[in-house]
Formats: sequence, structure tokens, C-alpha cells
Amino acid sequence: MNKSLLERGCTKGGSNLYIYAEYLLLENMVINYILLYLTGRFTKSEANNIRLLLASFIGAIYALVIFFPSLMFMTKFIIKVSISILIIIVAFNPIKLRKFIRLIATFYVMAFIFAGASLALFYLADVEAYAGNGIFYIRDFPVKVLVLAVSISYILIKIAWGYIQSILTKSKIYMPIEISLNNKTVEIIGLLDTGNLLRDPLTQTPVIIIQFSAIRELLPKEVQSIFEKYKENDLQVISEIMVENVTNLKFRLIPFKSLGKENGMLIGFKPDKVIVKDDEDKSFCDIVVGIYNNSLSNEDNYVALLHPEMFTQKEVV
Repeated sequence: MNKSLLERGCTKGGSNLYIYAEYLLLENMVINYILLYLTGRFTKSEANNIRLLLASFIGAIYALVIFFPSLMFMTKFIIKVSISILIIIVAFNPIKLRKFIRLIATFYVMAFIFAGASLALFYLADVEAYAGNGIFYIRDFPVKVLVLAVSISYILIKIAWGYIQSILTKSKIYMPIEISLNNKTVEIIGLLDTGNLLRDPLTQTPVIIIQFSAIRELLPKEVQSIFEKYKENDLQVISEIMVENVTNLKFRLIPFKSLGKENGMLIGFKPDKVIVKDDEDKSFCDIVVGIYNNSLSNEDNYVALLHPEMFTQKEVV
């Protein structure tokens, strides 16, 4: 029989299952790290490995309370929630409440899905395990089964996450955004819509479509006069802008098959920065603005169509 500084015997199916502290610590630390890593990835929250390992270790240490009867009060619900909060704070250090709520909610969703997939696989594989007082312990730690559980969990989470995002984007969320170019800034209202899937054909950068009237002041006078002269987006406008533009602003051509026109062309440029004005402002620089010389909304509720994948871009500090 294996020996350990700390061990506990538990009854399962009439037989004893011995839990060893070092194995319990290792297993929980590995699982905690996986859950925290996935939480950071799905919420796009940056955290270095040291913080993730420290948070994982704290969660693993908490699992050792089963070896001390005098500490069993720590298995109560309020204590478990408090430990979860501590783990999230240590791992990600969220400053704003909105971000913290998103992190803690995602962490629990990850944990529930992972636990369900793991229990199902361990049951099918007939692996001895103990679950009680919030502790999950696997005898003879089957690494292959764990890897399979992680893979299945990741796929399930991706499916669920994609479904949630599709619901959010289909709800057509209005967002205030700020466009900056050459020390000039305009604030406008954009619509987050899955209908806009345009990308710069050269760099594959997401394109947000904005009415010319909303960003007129950002553009050079020569470009403004050309857009004001021609009210339609046609090849004559495009050729004049590309030929006569003598500014340092580099324009690009963006083909599109929407906005009521097949095989059309938009003039685009890369702004210095795009800021999404929300409870937690987000800044992006790897975005291209496509200029549309007509109205995007009949009711003038918005003047821009936001690309749903622009939020996957790395934020600018």
C-alpha cells in the first residue's frame, strides 16, 4: 500500500478508497489550472502563468480540508464561493465589477461542463473516484482519460459560447464608439451585426462600415470634396481619391456584396485607434474603416456597422 504524510480512507461500494494528500493536491492543481486557462481564453482576459499557477495552488490547498475534521466547516457553500472569488482575483486581478462577474460566471460554467464530462468518462472507464464535500479525487490518475475529458469539455464550451455570441449579435446591440485619426476624434453610434463580415482583402483585418457624413471631419479636405461631389460609391469616386490624394493617409479598396449593391467597392483606411465606449472601454488599432456614402439606417439610429470579430483583436493599452 502507498504511504503518505496525510491519507484518508473513504468507503465506496463497500470497499475502502484511500485518498493521499500529494495526489489530491496535484490533481486539483492541474484541473484548476485548466479551468482558469480556459476562463481567461474565453473571456479574453490576460494572465501570466505565475498568477494562474498561484491561483491553482490556492484552490488545490483548499481541497486538503477533508484531512482535518476541525476544518470541515470550510466546506460550506459560502466558503466555497469565497475561495472561488479569491482564485479569480489572484489569477486575473479584475479591476471593474463587470469584468469580475464575467470571469466568475465563466469559471463556474467551465467547471460545471468539465465536471460533467469528466464524471461521465470516469464512469464509463470504471475508474475509482471519490466525490464528497466539494472534493473530487481520482484513484490512479488516468492521464489519457483526463486529456479526453478536457478535449470534450473544450468542444462543448466552444459550442455553447458560439451559441451565446450568436444570440448577442443577432439582438443587434447599439454601441457608442470613438474613431481617432491624426489627432482628430469623432464619437458615433455603431450597430453590432453579423451581417457585416467584410475584411481587408490584403491583411484580413475586420472592416467596420461608417457613413461618410459621420466621419467627414476626420478626412482630408481633398477627400471630403470628392465624397461630397459624388453621392454614390462608384468607380469614378474611387479613381479620383486614389489618384488625387496627396496626403499621408493610405487608402485601400474593399470589395463588398451587400448594402443593396452587388460587386461594389468601398474606400477604406486604417484609423489610429477605435475605442468602444462601454462600461469597460476597449481600445483597438487593428481595424479598417470602410466609408459608405449613403445612409445606413432609415431612422438614423446608427451610422456604423461593427464587425462581430473586431472584439477578438488584441486591445491597445
